[in-house]
Amino acid sequence: MPPELEVIRSQLDAVGFPKIQDWKRFQWEQVSLSALKAYKEIEGDLLVPRKFVVPEGAPKWPKSAWGLKLGSHVNFLRMNKEKLVDYQIRDLDEIGFVWVVADYNWDVMFMPALRQYQRLYGHCDVPQNFVVGESEDEKNKKGKWPERLAGYRLGAMVNRIRAISAFSEYVERDQKELEVLGFYLNSNDQKWQETILPAFETYHRLYGDCNIAALFIVPEEDPWPKSTWGNRLGFIAQNIRNRGDFFRQVARDFERLEQIGFVWNASAAKWEYGVMPALATYVLAFGNADIPANFVVPSEDPWPEASHGLKLGELAANPDRRRRFDDFIEIDRMQLEALGFFWSAVPVDDISEISEDDDYELL
Repeated sequence: MPPELEVIRSQLDAVGFPKIQDWKRFQWEQVSLSALKAYKEIEGDLLVPRKFVVPEGAPKWPKSAWGLKLGSHVNFLRMNKEKLVDYQIRDLDEIGFVWVVADYNWDVMFMPALRQYQRLYGHCDVPQNFVVGESEDEKNKKGKWPERLAGYRLGAMVNRIRAISAFSEYVERDQKELEVLGFYLNSNDQKWQETILPAFETYHRLYGDCNIAALFIVPEEDPWPKSTWGNRLGFIAQNIRNRGDFFRQVARDFERLEQIGFVWNASAAKWEYGVMPALATYVLAFGNADIPANFVVPSEDPWPEASHGLKLGELAANPDRRRRFDDFIEIDRMQLEALGFFWSAVPVDDISEISEDDDYELL
């Protein structure tokens, strides 16, 4: 070392200036790393706001970091991870640096909070104003929440996810667990999973099909799940067919609905299971096809159960009443004529609209 540098070195040693082999590393440890450690100690995390600046003269902060635009610096570190050296990445990982904020918000905060809420309350219907540890009810549950979640605005996060489809890729990734927890993106999802689909499945178990009369209401008794009691299931099924209600849920569970025999075309079901069997039974029972206009199918054997209460005479006597079955009349024309029914299609302009349930109830 040249004599002049030795003199300078001696002077630096005299005032306690450290011997530094790697100036960049020294600067990193004294400024960036020390500021991040201080922030975590003060705030409890490393989610540094973009505009945060280390306050000047604050005793809790290292002097070497006073005035540092820490928020901007954190953003720079995240955006340039591939340019950092090994010791920087290692130091950051050791203090729990958040490389991807969305990952942290979802995996470290939201999902653990939602799981704990479900364990404590038995559901995931989180009120919009719910904050961990702040309600009176929450105070009685002190100690049951991880300390890091104290003050977490779970209700606001749930509302954000539902209202603006935030974290959609995480919702899709964890869809199965969310469904197990009972968390749904919207009320239709929840109603479908907890009420409608279980009701359809129960109906199928009890009756062997899913051909539900429009006026059918779920009885308030076993074996129907309590969540389904009192629901106008026939009306719901009709609106699924006619208006496309629960479109997303139906599309998702289409195969399951097919398996339980959900009726997509009510007229087709009424024709196949009600009208045609009733016509055949009438001819077999009375030996002719001359059905009185006031004849109603009795609710007894040998009449098919699906045709009980059918105003068969009115249907046979009045072409207007047969209008919605025109397609099926054409398809089954040979079978009808073999029974003695010589019916023709009715011009659309000659008749008025007839609703699904003007003529009869099949179930």
